[in-house]
Amino acid sequence: MKTTIKILLLSGLIALMAFSCEKERQSANNQAEGKIIATFDRCYGYWVMIEVENPSGIGDTGSFTPPGGSKIKYKNAIGIPYFNRLPDVKTDAKDSIGTWLNFEYRNLTDTERHSPIFVDTSFKGICPDNIIPPEAKMYIITKIIDYH
Repeated sequence: MKTTIKILLLSGLIALMAFSCEKERQSANNQAEGKIIATFDRCYGYWVMIEVENPSGIGDTGSFTPPGGSKIKYKNAIGIPYFNRLPDVKTDAKDSIGTWLNFEYRNLTDTERHSPIFVDTSFKGICPDNIIPPEAKMYIITKIIDYH
């Protein structure tokens, strides 16, 4: 009887410790959360930059100062095409600065990597070579789970 009580108390203590510690929220595979911190068009391409909060390590670190703007610093930034260039993603979310997103993503296919999906084709051929977009790992959003 005493052994049974000790085992139950020990099990209860272990369970309490396991659930009382705050853990970093883990995202499902290819699921992320983040906020749009910049949008690009014209000579910088045609894409949206998201500072990813979770998971860490999927994006790039750096900074960028647009002409006439203030410096944008990022620690885990990814780039995605504007939502209207993603025909399989049906959403009312705005692809504008400040929009928070919970989304599923995937790597680019070879076809997408060499397509104009990230390019503003109306400016092709007239952009000077010294205009370089900021570094960001590029992905495709496959589903927007939540936004605000």
